[in-house]
Amino acid sequence: MVVRLVPVRTPLRLPAKRAALGHLRRRRVVGGALAAAAVRRAAAASPWPERPVRLIVVVPPGNGPDLVARGLAPHLAAAFGQPFVVENRPGAGGTIAAAEVARAADRHTLGVVLGGPTTVAKALNPRLAYDPAHDFTAISLLTRVPFVLTVPPSLGVRDWPGFVALVRAHPGRFSYASIGPGTVTHLAMEEFKQRLGLDITHAPYRGFPQATLDLVAGRVHAMFNVPSAALEAIRAGTLVGLAQSGETRLATLPEVPTFAEVGLPDTAFFGWTGLIAPAGFRREVAERIAEVVREALRTDPASRGGLDRAGNEIIGSTPATLDAWQRREAARWSAVIVRLGLTAAD
Repeated sequence: MVVRLVPVRTPLRLPAKRAALGHLRRRRVVGGALAAAAVRRAAAASPWPERPVRLIVVVPPGNGPDLVARGLAPHLAAAFGQPFVVENRPGAGGTIAAAEVARAADRHTLGVVLGGPTTVAKALNPRLAYDPAHDFTAISLLTRVPFVLTVPPSLGVRDWPGFVALVRAHPGRFSYASIGPGTVTHLAMEEFKQRLGLDITHAPYRGFPQATLDLVAGRVHAMFNVPSAALEAIRAGTLVGLAQSGETRLATLPEVPTFAEVGLPDTAFFGWTGLIAPAGFRREVAERIAEVVREALRTDPASRGGLDRAGNEIIGSTPATLDAWQRREAARWSAVIVRLGLTAAD
């Protein structure tokens, strides 16, 4: 009998080998994830700011938001150890300034804005380069103020009923100024036009000062003005205040009735100024900025830019308060835009 010797080979143990390779891969993945997390933690823990901060302002110099920005800048610089540099970017209803903030990726750009650019701009222009609902971080609601409907004395009316009667009698003859499409100065008048059957043409401006000058000169015929821009002209007799949009009369203009008092209940509306950052801004930094702003507005009259003397409500809120306010404003005025079929060209 022939006996054949068969060599004994060590088994490859493929399942064990695969398990070892899988374990190695998992260690690499976990190690990479931990390293990435460490980088994120280091970035989050880095001091802010590391260089000068830009304060992008939605209006030209001399307007309310600009005055507040320049009043707050020294307080912010003192608190954070870096200059806060005000840059004015007016135009396009505030969307130029808002877009500048939205696309800033360096964590060193903030915006002092009015309501429209961060609430309803996308409803007016679906092709807008940013999304107000997702591209910003709320920091603080700075001020709130009612508007005063003002007209030049040359228009020949002294009260709201007289204004409505005149515009109805001459459809298409008169114009009203705003500080840009999508701002409350635009949307409120469009709502009144629809509600009362008025035919009056929209004339957008870049800010209240130039619009007020043209209003006084009679080149436009009406405007929802902020008290700080209209108060002196009304007292000098170069403008007439017909009604104001707050819930109660302004202490600075007690002779001007509210819209509720002239027969239009449930029409209170306000202008407001907010401080924002780009999306993804660190929450603890936003809270600290809001705290500095709140203390400055409370203790230093210069930080208010004189707006409190002109009828503005000085607030200085938390980030959560501004976020909630913007959501309410967006819901209210977006509904007006949809109902009236408005676009950025209107």
